[in-house]
Parts: sequence; structure tokens; C-alpha cells
Amino acid sequence: MINSPDQLNLNIKLDDSVSLDKFINCESNKEALSFLKKSLEKESVSNLFFIWGEEGVGKSYIMQALNKELINLNKQTLHLSLGDSRITSPEILKNLDSLDAILIEKLDKLERTNDWEMQLFNLINEALNSQRKIYLSSNIVSKDLAIELKDLKSRLSYFTAIEIPEITQDEKIDAIYQSSERKGIELDKKTVDFILNHTSRSLSDLLRFINEIDLYSLKKKKKVTPYLIRELLKVKSDKNRR
Repeated sequence: MINSPDQLNLNIKLDDSVSLDKFINCESNKEALSFLKKSLEKESVSNLFFIWGEEGVGKSYIMQALNKELINLNKQTLHLSLGDSRITSPEILKNLDSLDAILIEKLDKLERTNDWEMQLFNLINEALNSQRKIYLSSNIVSKDLAIELKDLKSRLSYFTAIEIPEITQDEKIDAIYQSSERKGIELDKKTVDFILNHTSRSLSDLLRFINEIDLYSLKKKKKVTPYLIRELLKVKSDKNRR
């Protein structure tokens, strides 16, 4: 059984490059981002936060960024995803008294068993009697989760809900420019249009692809162009066929 904070943080690899300040800041999500930054403060309005939104809006990045910010504040944390196949027992949610914050992704993947639901219920109760912060994330709002334990449903209503909305098409274009500029990549409109027309439109996939094309261009020592992007897409397609 995993017990120590050092081991627990191995469940999701800590990425030093993530930051709330680096998340795409636009009109659609600026209010949510501002609230999340304030949630890190000692005297925040709550210590229970439920982050929800559709697949691909950036919830996982935000949870990683929150975890990193908390660690930078010298907080002991647990950060895991219920979508991780390595996590098979609710025992991982026990013996966490020494932790300052717990971050659990993909709550919509929570097993509908009494053991899992009861352990999460106990975890929330412990936080209510302390200053420990709990951040949960899900693709759906808490009231729509398929949870059988009524007491757990009730406890989830105590959480401050923060929706991460789907950003607009124009904001996605701006997101591509923001992300590429941070990496020192110069993209013209033709190249941006090519990316949008040949890759997934979800924000998380777009940003992941910008990172991939950055690494690929460095490897090939070539400027990012539609031709280079087409080359990378072919490499990825060939790899998926194997």
C-alpha cells in the first residue's frame, strides 16, 4: 500500500513546465482561473473545490498546475487520477492525515462500490474538520455523478463548483499563438489554419500538438510550416498503425 506523500505524487508525473499563469487566459475562462489562484491562499473562501467541464478543456493541466503551486508553497500533496489503471483499491485514500492537499482527477470514473464511495466520504469529512484542501475534477457536474451513497452525494454539495468552459474558436486560435510564442515558434495564419483543419479541436489536444511540433522541429532542425506538420502527422499515423 502506498502511504508516503513522496510515493503518492508518483501517480501523476510532476511537470515543472505547467503553471496556472501559462494556462490559456481568455475571456471564457479568466474568471475560473482567477478563482483557482485565490483558492491556493490560506484564507480562501473554501477548502473544497469541484472542477468540472467537458473532455479536453484543460482540467488535467489545471490540476497539475494546482499541485505544482501547492508544492511550491511547501505543502504535502497527493495527486492522482481515478482513470489510472494502477489505482485499484480505495486503500490509497487512507492514512492521509499528514497531507495539506489532495487532488483527485476523473471523479466520474469512481467505482460504484461501497468501499470507494465510503472512503471518499470519510476523506471529505476529515477535510471538513481541518484546513486540508481537496480538489476534485470531473467531466460532469457533481449532482449528475452516478453515486449511490447518499451521504457522499450530500458532501459533494459542500464543494465550491468551478466550471472550465469550452473556449470559442477565436480563442483557440489565440491559444495556438500564445502557446507557440512561449516556445519561440513563429506561426503564420496559413500554418495556424492548417493545424486547426488537420488536428483535434479540443484545447488540450491542440496544446499537446504544439508541444509535439516544437520537439519535432527541433529534432529535424526545420522551421514549423504546413509541410513539416504534415510530415509529423504522417509519422504519428504510421506509428499508430504498428
